[in-house]
Amino acid sequence: MSEEAKAKVRNIDYRAKLQLFRGVDTENFFGDTELNVMAPLKANRGIVFPYTPSIYVSRAANYGTFDFKGSNYPLHSFINSTPPMIPLIATFTAGSKEEARYMLAVLRFLNVMAQADFGEKAVANGKFGAPPMLMQFSYLGPFGFDRVPCILTDWNVMFSNTVDYVPVEHDTVGFQADQDKFASSFGDKNVTYVPTDVEFTINLQPQYSPRRIRKDFNLDDMKKGRNIGFL
Repeated sequence: MSEEAKAKVRNIDYRAKLQLFRGVDTENFFGDTELNVMAPLKANRGIVFPYTPSIYVSRAANYGTFDFKGSNYPLHSFINSTPPMIPLIATFTAGSKEEARYMLAVLRFLNVMAQADFGEKAVANGKFGAPPMLMQFSYLGPFGFDRVPCILTDWNVMFSNTVDYVPVEHDTVGFQADQDKFASSFGDKNVTYVPTDVEFTINLQPQYSPRRIRKDFNLDDMKKGRNIGFL
């Protein structure tokens, strides 16, 4: 490998990333104000995991079984194969104001990405019934997880009573429009507490489009070691 290639590899960010797809209007998604509680995620279009996550990957080939009377060995017939789910166990800490704000942004982002557009405003802007947005997951390199299109099926986190909690100051709740429609039980103090150490479990399911599967999937290319963007 040339020195130029080595330098390029060193400059690439190989950290795990869960992002909105390229082309998504981030200004429309996040808004154009730094007051948005998710503003720390805007520059990278989503989450860049600060610590190495644990991932357990298991792929399945599904077979049907034909049983023959009096036979000792059944016959197995291939049905299909399913891409592996991507379960992440990821740690976040809040050792500074920036880390605390980032953790709060991650909480809000995951919550939003598991919900559909609904309600009168969604009807008015033409988004009514739109499902949660497709995301892309990248990690390790071209033959790891290379911009894998995926949906967020579920996530969970435990707010432990064995760690300290720190305040995160924000302005979102302070918007007059929000106060007119929803009276927070915390008044106008614009502070949310987050734990100093927390572990998220995030389950992702690959979701390739039918057109991409039909047009681009080629097992022969995968056998020859080419990266064609499929797990």
